[in-house]
Amino acid sequence: MRHMWTIDDLRQLTLFATCPSRTLEQLIPHVYCRTYRKGQLLFMEGDPRERVYFLMSGYVKLERMNENATHHYADYVKPKQFFPYNGLFTGEDYRHTAEAVTDIEVIYIPTDRFERFVSTQSSMLLYIISQMNRILDLHERRVQEIITPSAKERVINTLHFLIEDLGEPDEQGVRVRCPFTAIELSRLSGTSRETVSTILAKLRKEDVLRMDAHQLVIGHPEYFEQDSD
Repeated sequence: MRHMWTIDDLRQLTLFATCPSRTLEQLIPHVYCRTYRKGQLLFMEGDPRERVYFLMSGYVKLERMNENATHHYADYVKPKQFFPYNGLFTGEDYRHTAEAVTDIEVIYIPTDRFERFVSTQSSMLLYIISQMNRILDLHERRVQEIITPSAKERVINTLHFLIEDLGEPDEQGVRVRCPFTAIELSRLSGTSRETVSTILAKLRKEDVLRMDAHQLVIGHPEYFEQDSD
């Protein structure tokens, strides 16, 4: 595990890419690195919002349940992304629980230090606003696509959302490297595991999609674009 981060390291992250070196030098003493094993929690909903994070490798799930545990919300963070945006500059507590979906490496910065630093950098504030708008737009469309009485459409639309949010170009088409099980996909789509398994089997038979060590490999991503029209 690395204990010291340099200015060049921070420039791997889009938020800091154009920040002057002298400015970044002020932040370096407050940047820490840590690794987590798959299944470990970074923080829980309701905990004091003491740190903000940048995910350097692996995947993180942000999850929230209602009081009766009858409604499940989950979002995923991929490498080189900042989290959590929710509550930035305003909230005192975390609004989600963060769990390592895989083994991960993060850098974190004390929230008060980060917010004071960013508040003086107009370009960073503009970048944060643009990312928050992107996330809002993506999740508005996610809600619109998933609210349907058809279980099949909910599964297809959930897969479409994951491809759009987490998919990366691959020699076989598009690959979602964040691992998913049929149970997790059923929770996201509000359907049964059996329904998800049936639809995945059909898509595999049609050479649209297959599972490779719990990673989604999409040979024909245009299928989901057409289906969502």
